[in-house]
Amino acid sequence: MLHRLKQGDENAFEVIFRKYYAKIYHFVLNTLYDKTLAEDITQNVFLSVWEHREDIIPEKNFSTYLYTIAKNQVFRETEKRILSSRYEDYILQTRLNEEDFSTEETIDADMLEETILQLIDQLPEARKRIFLLHFKEQLSNREIAEKLSISVENVEMQVRRSLIHIRKHLNPS
Repeated sequence: MLHRLKQGDENAFEVIFRKYYAKIYHFVLNTLYDKTLAEDITQNVFLSVWEHREDIIPEKNFSTYLYTIAKNQVFRETEKRILSSRYEDYILQTRLNEEDFSTEETIDADMLEETILQLIDQLPEARKRIFLLHFKEQLSNREIAEKLSISVENVEMQVRRSLIHIRKHLNPS
């Protein structure tokens, strides 16, 4: 089956998809406890398999290959959520404890927030809209894709590019 998949056989892909989908979905769900996100990530795992099918080595353990892709996508999602959460916590803490800050610290926090908002504002309109829906309104990739009539992969790519843009300008090293 893996040899056929490697050659681009869609029927082989469908057989593999049906065989492993539930296992990968439950692995992701048991890690993140979010059904919609688990569905998105599981779909992305199989999209990755299809996109990189020529690189599959049929003699190696395919199940391990799938779980590695899933684990990496879970890590990326977790990193993204931590980054978002840290930013929100930082802004909230800054606002709640503003009277405890020295003038210099308050100015630094305000400057950081302003810089991030400016970086978001520099994004192309479509990317900015996707990024704000993702982080501000906390919509899933699938919800954004449906709302904007675009693919989930496009949403992921735009969010990833937005984060790269922001990180690059916050850490220009």
